Amino acid sequence: MPVVMKSQFTAIIRWTACLLALALTRAAPALGQEASKIDSFETAPLTFGFSSSDGDYHLVQASWDLQKWVTVGQYPGSGKPAKFNDLRGQLGKAHFYRVFTKSEPFPDGLLDREWKLIAFHEADEIIRPKTGRKHTLNLDRNGKITGWNDCNRYFGSFKLEKGNWLKFGKGFGSTLMLCMTGSLDFVFFESLKTSKGFEVDGDKLKLYYGDNAEHWMEFRKND
Repeated sequence: MPVVMKSQFTAIIRWTACLLALALTRAAPALGQEASKIDSFETAPLTFGFSSSDGDYHLVQASWDLQKWVTVGQYPGSGKPAKFNDLRGQLGKAHFYRVFTKSEPFPDGLLDREWKLIAFHEADEIIRPKTGRKHTLNLDRNGKITGWNDCNRYFGSFKLEKGNWLKFGKGFGSTLMLCMTGSLDFVFFESLKTSKGFEVDGDKLKLYYGDNAEHWMEFRKND
């Protein structure tokens, strides 16, 4: 866990209840609400807001049990109020949230790390790249993405909308090598274009895509 300069802790109350402010020792006021199980990305997402300080960095984490936390949102401080939408799938009956603020970048968040694709997880199958094939992504703080898509290098742009929606530009620029039969290069690009919410658990990245909450891409930090 990085050193926290300032923090907000977000607890859960009922979905239909009003936001509840809590006073914690040496912590800022907290807001919270409960999300029912999300079966589809068409379901209304959980949303909450918090103050964003200019020049700082903000990280949103979530937990089911207050023991294990995963990163589900990341913001560059703008001095304007920030809004968080949780667009991940299968949240479970209740979720807890907390917001960390630092004056320097978080080394264990989503950005400025190279992620290597391990598998596509779909409702009825798991699809893995063939041995020797490489699909990676590296997201920088300036909204640029670079990486490998099998035999081609590529580049593009992205936005972190409302903290949790990793939204890519309309297209990717790429070299034009013809990859071998069985490549997942087309599937990789098309899945990124329909990406939704994400979560980072240490050196693991889960990126949901498409209209089905059971579809997600599994990445590992590339050493």
